[in-house]
Amino acid sequence: MAQQPARLDPRTIANPYPRYKQMRSEEPVRWNPGIRAWVLTRYSDISAALRDDRLSAERITALTGLILETGGEPARQFERTFLNMMLFSDPPDHTRLRKLANKAFTPRVVDQMRTHIQGIVDGILDDVQADGKMDVISDLAYPLPAIVIAEMLGAAPQDRDRFKKWSGDLAAFLGNIRTVSDTYEDAIKSVSELIEHLKELVAQRRKEPQDDLISALALAEEEGDSFSEEELFSMCVLLIFAGHETTTNLIGNGILALLNNPDQLEKLRQDPSLIEAAVEEIIRYDGPVQTTSRTALESLEIGGKQIAKGERISLTLGAANRDPEQFSDPDRMDITRNDIRHVGFGFGIHFCLGSALARMESRLAISTVVQRMPDLRLEPTDLAWRDNPILRGLISLPVAF
Repeated sequence: MAQQPARLDPRTIANPYPRYKQMRSEEPVRWNPGIRAWVLTRYSDISAALRDDRLSAERITALTGLILETGGEPARQFERTFLNMMLFSDPPDHTRLRKLANKAFTPRVVDQMRTHIQGIVDGILDDVQADGKMDVISDLAYPLPAIVIAEMLGAAPQDRDRFKKWSGDLAAFLGNIRTVSDTYEDAIKSVSELIEHLKELVAQRRKEPQDDLISALALAEEEGDSFSEEELFSMCVLLIFAGHETTTNLIGNGILALLNNPDQLEKLRQDPSLIEAAVEEIIRYDGPVQTTSRTALESLEIGGKQIAKGERISLTLGAANRDPEQFSDPDRMDITRNDIRHVGFGFGIHFCLGSALARMESRLAISTVVQRMPDLRLEPTDLAWRDNPILRGLISLPVAF
């Protein structure tokens, strides 16, 4: 295993925003030798980079290249899974995969789940209401997206915890280049197990299609084209991973942000119609995805710095969303902000495919907690954040009401 960069200070993991501010003011485009990448922290640079076709989304080899050659099929399958993934592909492959995914992941599919998702939220909160306390992460933010994505893919209810385990192992691997040597074996094993599971599901749905997302993906066609078997598995792995981790963290970060800003919590309680704007502000203020990356396909200049062909570029979305050049008083949470053009879901061709679902789940979960649970307050505890600079989320969030 190649030598890896030093781990981040736990204080920076707990609150990266002062560090972002310092970087943005001192050197907004800087080379970080630890992660061997250029780090961007200005909104203007990052929003432009997200739409720049000179920058490639294929950056998975930067991670898989750190893994020792095991010689086994699971490791080769692991790399193929990511190389076939829409998230890490460029046009024309990305264009084709996105068109096929859009056939299955339509607004209708998401919108018709609203009442059902509200029912899941209500059921979860019914179970804890009489206790007067809960852990927002383990009781709500984790099970809600786990149930939803498992149901959308047509998985059996008893498989939800396995899906979460597989997803968690992937998140730990993809979210922190500093800990790859500790996480790659679990990630390879989980991807292998997940694909074996998906093979059974896909075979069943091709024989007997049902009204679920995995059937729609298996049958998706666009101008005579369809997913290959490996592309289909890659798409399902992406949806399971993205459908779990980001929404869990969005709900947890959002409720914590409201508790830390009681004036905003009270505004939302008094006017539930603010929930859509509130979720957008949460994504801007303390979003679940802090960083994404690209690779330069040719030499270019960004912010006065010369980027060489083949060099990796880290786009610090969390820093862009607190840039005072784009947002007035950016370190203040304000759920009545107008025109919140955050980059929390990306921009351009890689704009998050599941953004509508993540928004819906988060709006329903946060709004219902705020309305059903008066005197919502943090339990005295030292909050612990996951050691994951890319996917920002809490390990636990105990509250009382």
